[in-house]
Amino acid sequence: MASVVTTSTKQLQFFSKFRAGLSMFFGVLLLSAWASAQTAEVSGCLADEAVFFSCRLEGNHRIVSLCTAPKAAPFQSITYRYGRKTKNELTYVASVGNHNRFLGTVSPVGPNASVRQIWFQIKDVKYIATACVGGDCAHRGGLIVFRGSKLLMSRACENDSSSHAWFSNEVVKFGSDLHSSHSNSELIQLQDFDNGVEVLYPWQRVN
Repeated sequence: MASVVTTSTKQLQFFSKFRAGLSMFFGVLLLSAWASAQTAEVSGCLADEAVFFSCRLEGNHRIVSLCTAPKAAPFQSITYRYGRKTKNELTYVASVGNHNRFLGTVSPVGPNASVRQIWFQIKDVKYIATACVGGDCAHRGGLIVFRGSKLLMSRACENDSSSHAWFSNEVVKFGSDLHSSHSNSELIQLQDFDNGVEVLYPWQRVN
């Protein structure tokens, strides 16, 4: 009789551990699914696109995204989307089949920061997605919009861990300056240009 009790106890211990293991396993799955949902929530990219850059902006809560298709190189298109979760307000597409192109550069600011930039222009309005790297960055990233020399918008990305407020190396390999940077797509052309990013990153440029 004692052996039966011992065996039953061992079986109970085994099933208890098994159930605990299952709970942990499904907990991890649910956490991963939740994290994926959170990442998708702040991206305007479609299911068949990869996120090149994306974040929700402070103040107006619009989502600004740069998306690549297909998800891996060679990229056939890069798409900019701006708007709310339920309504896109502006789209710009550069593809191998049209003449649209994005431009890019990197500007050192302050002693320990550089601002990476990808932009395009429609008529006289320029839209600049930015990401800052370095210890002196006041913001991780943001959006700057100019009409000619007039500033229309300067908004930082919200401090949201589920955002993608940086540019993926698979598309553009940014270095500390333009000479050490390289675009992996003909759809983004790097050039030396001053976009006046001090409006969002107010530091004196390094000479």
